Amino acid sequence: MKRCLLILVPAVLLLCFALSACTNRSASDEAPESTAAKSNAVDYESTLFDTSYVHEIDVSISDEDWADLLANPVDKTKYEAAVTIDGEKLENVAFSTKGNSSLIFVAADPDSDRYSFKIGFGKNIEGQTFHGLDTLCLNNSFCDATYMKDYICYGLFRKAGVPAPLTSYAWLTVNGEDRGLYLAVEAIDEGFLDRVYGGNGVIYKPESSDLGLSLDDARDIAENGLTMTTNAQGSELLYVDDDPESYPDIFENAETEADESDDLEVVDSLKILDEGTKLDTGIDVDEVIQYFTAHNFVLNLDSYTGGMLHNIVLYENEGKMAMLPWDYNLAFATFIPGTGREVLENPTDIVNQGIDTPLIGASEETRPMWSWIVSDEQYRDKYHEALGALISDYFESGDFNREITELTDLLTPYVKKDPTAFYSADEFKRGCETLKEFCNLRAESIRLQLDGSLSSDSESQADADKVDASGIDVIDMGAYIDTED
Repeated sequence: MKRCLLILVPAVLLLCFALSACTNRSASDEAPESTAAKSNAVDYESTLFDTSYVHEIDVSISDEDWADLLANPVDKTKYEAAVTIDGEKLENVAFSTKGNSSLIFVAADPDSDRYSFKIGFGKNIEGQTFHGLDTLCLNNSFCDATYMKDYICYGLFRKAGVPAPLTSYAWLTVNGEDRGLYLAVEAIDEGFLDRVYGGNGVIYKPESSDLGLSLDDARDIAENGLTMTTNAQGSELLYVDDDPESYPDIFENAETEADESDDLEVVDSLKILDEGTKLDTGIDVDEVIQYFTAHNFVLNLDSYTGGMLHNIVLYENEGKMAMLPWDYNLAFATFIPGTGREVLENPTDIVNQGIDTPLIGASEETRPMWSWIVSDEQYRDKYHEALGALISDYFESGDFNREITELTDLLTPYVKKDPTAFYSADEFKRGCETLKEFCNLRAESIRLQLDGSLSSDSESQADADKVDASGIDVIDMGAYIDTED
């Protein structure tokens, strides 16, 4: 069984950059996402993203095109196909592979063809949607033994008051042949903008330009390990000057239609962030605080708070910026590049990571969208208050434990029969148990940090005050470790 772990798998599968309770309610029944978001109900919320059961998706594609896709997956060619979702068929959709490392490293592995996919319902037929949905992502759970890191994280963001992609589970077949259990995810594009914000504003996905991978890169990493490089040109969200061309990481990665005035408003927001005064004129203060409330709980270092400047989503409207979640398959401290296995061998330090010192592989000077929160007592108090509410409402209430149990029960039969799975059913079960324990211990530690029994600064914590997490191994959840044993 393949594992996304250098010490346990073929080296080509090692790197992952990545990325709603399982009850009888739909994702639309979650707590309100944000005072800034104006959710517009669409049918796909209660159809494809009904989370109470595993959906059925079959893709019909010509044998020639399917063979070409499997032979050339990194090309991301958009093939004409038909898709049937829970018995409802749509013709002439665009079907392609998707992803970066989750695509490249599978493509480089001769023993796997479990790719993530994207379905564009209206690429070939203008205006065609699935109950209002423009684009569907089917994620392959690469480096995720639990199948649920993304699912749990997006639900956590919604509970914290932040708009997040809708998710559900689907059993995928291609031309009637089983491909396995996939996570269905709403793309962050025009459709998301319409649903959440009534079509107002612009969405960008900043990414450092040196993070694009090729098959040769994958083979080089397998041979020599990961070399951390950062050539940020905007993805740090640092103000440089007033020229949008100085920020290609941002403006070359617009996910929705944007014009020069939108770009200039983003630059103005970066300048306000840099100046550190009147932040509420350029930043949606409450929503950004809510974002880091959920984000810092789950410790996703394959992101803005780590050394990899991607999986960042900016929303801008009327001169104010906010952040949105994307790609959490390496959350819960399962991606720590360049530090090696020894870091993950001390789960107690991971679980007790200070809520006011969430950065690993980065500094506050280079992460201005976070640093303004922790450097101002008023904002820091708001952040702590939001963390306390999230822990009380979701973890201490028992809702999280119930969700994990129900979700595990729902998915287990599908994991057992998944023909392309990266992990066995036993590894799935162990991963889910570890995820459950990790989050409960993390909630316990944060509660101690909030009431002053444990320092909120990692370097100032006394070992005797920490929550003991020595009984877990985060590797069991599926992890990337940049080392060899």
